[in-house]
Amino acid sequence: MKKIAVYFALVCVSLTHTQAQQRLIATGDRHYEDLAFIRALDYYQKAYEKDTANDQLVLKIAESYRQLNDPVQAEAWYGRVIQHRSVSPIHKLYYAEALGSNGKYQQAREWYEQYKQEAGKERRVTNRIQGIEHQQAFYQQQATITVEEVSFNTALADFSPTFYKDQLVFVSARNSKANAFVWDNSHYLDLYQVGIHANQPAPFESSINSKYHEGPAVFFDNGSKVIFTRSDYHKRKLGRSEEGVNTLKLFYAEKQADGSWGKSQPLPFNSSEYSTGHPTLSSDMTLYFVSDMPGGFGGTDLYKCAFVNGAWQQPVNLGENINTEGDEMFPYLHQDRELYFASNGRPGLGGLDIYGVEVSRLAGGKVLNVGFPVNSSADDFSLVLDSTSLDGYFSTNRSGGTGSDDIYHLTTLKPLLSPYQVKGKITDQKDGSPLAGAQVTLSSETGKPLTTTTAKDGSYIFAVHPDMQYQIQAQQPEYLENRAAVLTTSTQLETEWEVNLSLLKKHGFSLFGIIAERQSGQAIQAVQLTLIDNMTGKTVLETTTDPQGAFEYVLEDKKLKDRISYQLKLSKAGYLSKTTTINSQLTQPGRINLNDILQVSLDKIEVGTDIGSLIDIQPIYFDLGKSTIRPDAAKELNKIVKIMQENPNIAIELGSHTDARGSAASNLQLSDQRATASAAYIISQGIHRDRIIGKGYGESVIINSCADGIKCTEEEHQKNRRTEFTVTQF
Repeated sequence: MKKIAVYFALVCVSLTHTQAQQRLIATGDRHYEDLAFIRALDYYQKAYEKDTANDQLVLKIAESYRQLNDPVQAEAWYGRVIQHRSVSPIHKLYYAEALGSNGKYQQAREWYEQYKQEAGKERRVTNRIQGIEHQQAFYQQQATITVEEVSFNTALADFSPTFYKDQLVFVSARNSKANAFVWDNSHYLDLYQVGIHANQPAPFESSINSKYHEGPAVFFDNGSKVIFTRSDYHKRKLGRSEEGVNTLKLFYAEKQADGSWGKSQPLPFNSSEYSTGHPTLSSDMTLYFVSDMPGGFGGTDLYKCAFVNGAWQQPVNLGENINTEGDEMFPYLHQDRELYFASNGRPGLGGLDIYGVEVSRLAGGKVLNVGFPVNSSADDFSLVLDSTSLDGYFSTNRSGGTGSDDIYHLTTLKPLLSPYQVKGKITDQKDGSPLAGAQVTLSSETGKPLTTTTAKDGSYIFAVHPDMQYQIQAQQPEYLENRAAVLTTSTQLETEWEVNLSLLKKHGFSLFGIIAERQSGQAIQAVQLTLIDNMTGKTVLETTTDPQGAFEYVLEDKKLKDRISYQLKLSKAGYLSKTTTINSQLTQPGRINLNDILQVSLDKIEVGTDIGSLIDIQPIYFDLGKSTIRPDAAKELNKIVKIMQENPNIAIELGSHTDARGSAASNLQLSDQRATASAAYIISQGIHRDRIIGKGYGESVIINSCADGIKCTEEEHQKNRRTEFTVTQF
């Protein structure tokens, strides 16, 4: 009997212990479901002390620390969670985020990669990995920014400063209220105000602060109106969603004639089923805010809503260029030009980082991380800047501060949101010395060219847009111009592109010419010009003549007494193309005027033009009564071949004529044979037969008075014995 009694006693103790454990866990679960995470954690830890092998308790504790935003403890407990084979991929992601928030980037990367392999590609995870790979990019502005904690922080939460007249209004939990916030057992949040240079904050007006949370605010119309965040509490009634959650809403109030704030009114797009908060406003009354309303991209997204004709319009999600699968929050609109916000879904240093983007490019502009020391491995958020863009405040929960969240003051030597820019230096190619005052031009297919001059150190800088093709051209008197192309595509982290150009000093040698029409002497604009160096076989210049018909090519690498040899090709529609050779010796510095040593004019040409009259072609002779092409005739016909090669669009009729002596029939037959033979020779040199036709005219086209029966000298008869090369197509 004694043994049986002991057995039953042990069973009862065991049942009592099990029931106690279950009650602890169940109570913790109820608090967790009520978002009272600090209370839930207390029960979970008591249960864990009695059952350290309970994997589900380890997970519940890890999740509680994550909800309480305690990355140190979250890392420790998730580190235990991920040791189990049955762990969910999402817990690997939470572990990676905790590691990143604690500055353990390489370990975080390993777990981001594992999550990516198991859960598929997510933009926020790809972004986080990219941020770890490019950590150095976040420290580029470190030397230009100074941050320091403000003097009015407390051991509790102080965050989200905003400018209000000559003061700062911020959110704080410093004032103890009757009820603590069950989420983390902290005090409810109120708005406080403090002078810019003071350190003794005071509560904001009681008509704005309620018994529950008040959060980030924005003032407008010279501080006479405000939109602010508040718990769903209106007309002394606390609202809850269908799941029993008290959400956040946006409220509006304005000052009365006596200077007090009037009754707060909720904005029409609020809902008890989701939160809206963190307002910022543009000058044209476009409100930017945060919400977790259905249809977003992640946890919380950024939205905008226009105020038109006295009514708020339907909110619009800012889209996937801004929002990620993570949380985007705490937007701040600076001078209607830049939108700053916090996100944990982009490349960064861990936790929430502050980012900025041009408002004009919200749909496609690159979102930039403002970098260290504003951002850290902890949560950094709620940036505001003054009118200079060089002074401002932000919030952070980084270590070393006074409380859980603290406000920091920042000063910067240049704007935080660095513009996209191309910069570089212009130097002397020989000795590398900087060229001050050089003219640098930025051009693209769209927009007008921009021109600047270099500083004393030869530097220049242009603001540019991303994803554009630009040309950079540098010029300096006594130097040859140089140019380069730059394509402003980059990773999300790159905003600057460097293009350095070196210029070669001119030696004073150049080839110069003015291309004119031979018949009228008028300069010809836009003649296509190609210059080939016969020494190397390389084309050294391809250009067109300017409005004065001129061109110039600087002989940049030539010295005194050097010999030069170039082939010059000229062409323009309506003119006979020409190729000529330049051979010279550089006997003195300066221009070589090609018009003094060469025939560089062009002949205007049209259907019916006799090419033979335009070039130096000698009479084509045949042996008596024969049509065989003699060597001296071939030499002249080769000139026509060259013309046709240079002008592939022309077709020619080769017409052979005789004098009036002899019978007309024999003259016609002989001239036709000679014309046919001449055309055949030209075809044999590679000219297509469709472009040349030979035709004999005999004595039918006499060009003087020496017809049949007319006595003439031999010279006069010779004028009729001719070959004409008439253009039939051009």
